[in-house]
Amino acid sequence: MRKTFFGLIFLLAMHPVKAQLGGSYSFAFVNIDPTARTAALGSSTMADFKKDIGVGYYNPAGLNKSMDNHVALSYNNYLVDINSGFGAFVKHFDSVGTFSGSITYTDYGHFDETDVTGKVIGQFWAQDYVFQLGYGNTWHRDRRFTYGVNLKFLYSVYEKYVATAFAVDLGGAYHNPKSKFHASMLIRNLGVNAIAYDEEFVDLPLDIQLGFSKKLQHNPLKMTVVAHNLQRFDISYVNVNSRNKNIDLETGEVRNESVPVGDKIMRHFNFGAELVFSDNFQIRGGYNHQRRKELAPENTKGAAGFSWGVGIGIKKFTLDYAMVTYFPGVNVNYFTVSKNLADLKRAKPENY
Repeated sequence: MRKTFFGLIFLLAMHPVKAQLGGSYSFAFVNIDPTARTAALGSSTMADFKKDIGVGYYNPAGLNKSMDNHVALSYNNYLVDINSGFGAFVKHFDSVGTFSGSITYTDYGHFDETDVTGKVIGQFWAQDYVFQLGYGNTWHRDRRFTYGVNLKFLYSVYEKYVATAFAVDLGGAYHNPKSKFHASMLIRNLGVNAIAYDEEFVDLPLDIQLGFSKKLQHNPLKMTVVAHNLQRFDISYVNVNSRNKNIDLETGEVRNESVPVGDKIMRHFNFGAELVFSDNFQIRGGYNHQRRKELAPENTKGAAGFSWGVGIGIKKFTLDYAMVTYFPGVNVNYFTVSKNLADLKRAKPENY
């Protein structure tokens, strides 16, 4: 398996890397956060190493024995009438490694189909799916180094238009339980189109990431930071329809907004913080700078880009909630429930 993993790394090195910006790639739904904890931390959990299936979905190097027999179900009322859900199961084998399987869906609802005169002649629906199989393992006997790979099949159907693609995620991680420090590297959504909507193939949202996580000693605070889209320096989006336009006094032409170098750097980073009071109670918060800069209004940004959440353990169930602000007054709510299926087994009688 290790030979296969590094063979994929070699193929990536031979693959031409193209930068992806908003609106220039397909299958963007693969970037929707799978679980409430991931969303609450500002999409910055890929560097974490915890009993959280959402971490394994993002970075397969995070799959580990503590997730054995765990199942997770997640739902979020994404935006407008869009609904998204996630379901996953993890199984560990001591002699082989840790495997995961998940299904993610995004449902855009039903739409009226009309003719050229505007008369309703029927209805159609639109949905996206991600089918994922993951594998993670430790490097030799040193359990501080892990690696993993996700295989994904992407399926999208809008009325009669269908598109499919195959993608892989390649991850590696370092874990130091003594210092409670974790570092990860991830290559997401490396793949190819199989079927295009209109016979024109568009690149997948390739994303190269580096992440770090640190839990303070004798303190409940855990901090995470993730740098994303490292395959290109400038990932900023300039709104050409901005109301605050600058006029060149010499030529009279409109000058588009320029993004400072510091802002271009900051758009690569997501930040998260988690207060881990116990295994049964955590409070979380996150900040996504790119989301705030691109989605918030020019004059009133409010809480855009910020997120928060809470995790509670009740009777061997883990319940997670998150609220993410994309636009002032427009929040997305995430709900996730997870369970170790081994707890469902009845205890044997003492005289068994």
